[in-house]
Amino acid sequence: MTGKCRTGKMKKIILSMLLGGSLLIPAAVSADEMKVSTQHAQERREILQKYREDDAVHQMLVVSHTTGWEAKIWFYEKQEYHDAWTLTFESTAFVGLNEMGKTVAGDGKTPLGDYEITGAFGILENPGTALSYIDVTPTTYACGDDCEYYNTIIDTEETGHDCSGEEMYKYSPEYNYGLTTGYNSENVYPLGSAIFVHCKGLKPFTGGCIALDESDMKTVLMAAEDGMRIYLDEYYE
Repeated sequence: MTGKCRTGKMKKIILSMLLGGSLLIPAAVSADEMKVSTQHAQERREILQKYREDDAVHQMLVVSHTTGWEAKIWFYEKQEYHDAWTLTFESTAFVGLNEMGKTVAGDGKTPLGDYEITGAFGILENPGTALSYIDVTPTTYACGDDCEYYNTIIDTEETGHDCSGEEMYKYSPEYNYGLTTGYNSENVYPLGSAIFVHCKGLKPFTGGCIALDESDMKTVLMAAEDGMRIYLDEYYE
């Protein structure tokens, strides 16, 4: 039997089963999930429109949690003509071990919401970003202590603080390149600290950060300027 004949016969069988009510096709998502998906899609459109009209914002990274520790990302750059957003690339990322909705330090969750990208850092040399770039050295720490340095990157040699936070130089390839975010911008303990966008490591999840392929991280860094935003939400396929 030719492929064309087989296809035609199969179509007739499926049509017959549908008309007879004997073929059940499960929905990909529930009605509630579809409603949430539509809502988040609308929110993403609104956030892009909001910043399209903001002259201070020229790049946006949209991160949408899908399932488990996985997320989809879209990186947009604003064009001079009509301030229109252009999709530079889309890819995948990892989020927190306990997924989304961060509320407190140590919960293993990635925050939801809209935040400013406040700077950049890396163990490797600055790839050419226009953002302020911190060279990560053996004395560079992401401070999670209940002190004046909470939720900041510090040089312990300069501050004299005996920090018990992340010794960033030890985290390669994760901190080969990274971006700092405005999460908990008032540095209130213990609402969470060191929420970064950084490179993927060996684990398929993070402690609450967003992990990109190193090549994607480098692309974002090279395009990033002051005013860049990151938007994090849920997503249903």
